[in-house]
Parts: sequence; structure tokens; C-alpha cells
Amino acid sequence: LTFFLHIPFPPYDIFSKLPQQQRLLRALLQFDFLGFQTRRDLRNFVGCVRRVMMEAKAVARRDLQLVRFEKREIRLGHFPIGIDFDSFEKGATSELVVQRSQQLRANFPGCQLVLGVDRLDYSKGIPERLRAYRDALERHPELRGRVVLIQVVVPSRVEIPRYHEFKQRIDRLVGDINGRFSTSNWLPVQYHFRSLGREDLLAHYRGCDIAFVTPLKDGMNLVAKEYCACRIDENGVLILSHFAGAAEQLKTGALLVNPYDVEEVADTILKAFRMTDADRTARMKRMRRVVREENVFQWVDSFLSAGSQLARRVPSRQRNLRRRIPSM
Repeated sequence: LTFFLHIPFPPYDIFSKLPQQQRLLRALLQFDFLGFQTRRDLRNFVGCVRRVMMEAKAVARRDLQLVRFEKREIRLGHFPIGIDFDSFEKGATSELVVQRSQQLRANFPGCQLVLGVDRLDYSKGIPERLRAYRDALERHPELRGRVVLIQVVVPSRVEIPRYHEFKQRIDRLVGDINGRFSTSNWLPVQYHFRSLGREDLLAHYRGCDIAFVTPLKDGMNLVAKEYCACRIDENGVLILSHFAGAAEQLKTGALLVNPYDVEEVADTILKAFRMTDADRTARMKRMRRVVREENVFQWVDSFLSAGSQLARRVPSRQRNLRRRIPSM
């Protein structure tokens, strides 16, 4: 019996605030095999088990970690999810995508394009990103008239009052930036509150010089990987949050930032803007290699392979035991 957690697992100081910690951990420990996105998520889970479930014993292993609980052995591992690299790369070469990406660039002559694509959600760090962009324009005048932020916000849960209020915060920030810095021929933020079709999305990935992926917390964030897959010219810059799961895999090429640090993110925008073509290419090649090799098919194979190996080791008595998972 296996389980994969797509979202981040919190550290103990956050997890300890939950009212039913033991019940949740006990339910998860009914599985034979648990998969997590990153090493950090795995460490957090093991740390919580050690501090909350006194009767459980966590044993460090080189490959899969082991927890002994209620006369059973539960294996744990990290398996970062990937994308279908070949599908995105092939899609980015289609005639329609090429035309749309060229048109996108033609709309902003002389500007580097910075792309943000996010679902309307507080975890994506959109207001923090906009404040950092505003700070960059304030403190680094050379960016004015030479960069454009294309921020796409995909509608989500807009019928919930707090999400509606959250959207209004974004609207006000965009209005403030455009009101303060725009000129007769330059609008610093192009804001779209809608979803993009696949061809338009790939065209934006191909056409934008910098990807701005700065969630406050994210299990993986596949936008970062999709952007790399579509950069078939092996150029482009990825500004990526430390708190995105993808940072663990893409740290050799991405510019990593703390999305809560407005000045750091603002300075990183300037660094990305000034980055040479040679540096951009070297970084993007490294990231594309990782995304190509650690794709969604490799993720499926590695997770299922680990699970099947475990099934062969589990005694038949334990494998055939019908367990009841506590209701939450």
C-alpha cells in the first residue's frame, strides 16, 4: 500500500500547531511506502514522527528511510515529480507557437520580458513579487523602459471572499506600479487575469527572457521546469524561490531567492537583466539537462520500482493484512 504526497510536509514547529497530530501521522504510517517530493519534505516528516509518535522508531538508511511502527516496517523516500520534457520541447517548436512568441516580442521592442504564471493562491507569492518588482524599478532606474513584467494570474476560488480580497490586493499593486512608472510608450506590468491555452502558454515561455517563479511555499512548481523545456535556444534566466521544491534540482542554474526579502529579489531582477548571453546559456543548459533526465516518466518508474521492490520484501502475512486507516 503506497502513498505519494504532492504538497510540502511542514517542519515540526509548524506541524505541532495541528490539533490532531498523532491521528494524522498514525494514518500515514498505515501505508507500507510513503513518497515525498524533496529531501526536505522527507526530513520534516521523519522529524515529526520522532517527536510526536514516541512508539515509532526512525532508522536512517542510504536509500529508503525506515520507520518501525506497530510491529511493521514503513519505507520512506523522496521522488521529485517531473514533466513530459519532449512534449513541451516539441510543442515549443511548432509553427503556431513560434509565430505567437515572435508577435509577443514584437509588442515590446527593446524590452526584456519577465514572465510570471500563477494560479490565484496566497502560496504563490504574487503580491511579494510585485512589491519586489516595484522596488527594482525604484532603486534601479536602468530597468525603466527596458523591462516588462507579464503577470498571468489564473482564476481560482474567486467565489471565496478571501480569494476575492486577495485578487484585489494584486489589482491595487499592479495599478500602483503602472501609475507610478508608466510613460507614454511603456507600461511596466502587463496583467492578465485569465488562463492561457497551451499554445499561448508555450509562446510565452519561448518569448520571455526571464521567468519569475517565487512561491512562498510549493511542493515542486512545474512552471519552472516547463519554462526550461521550452527554451530550445538554450537561453533565458530563471528566478526561483528557495521554497519551491524545484529549487533542489535546478539550483545549479537558477537564481535562487527568498521571496520574503523584497530587496534581494529586486536586486536579482537587475542581475538577471544584466546577465550575459554566455552565462544565460550555460545556466539554461544545466537546467534543461536535469529537467530532461528527471522527467515525469522517470518519476513514475522510480516510485513504482521502489514500491514493487518493497512488495517483494514484505512478508506475505503483512502484505495480505487488511488494515483500517483511521478516519480523519
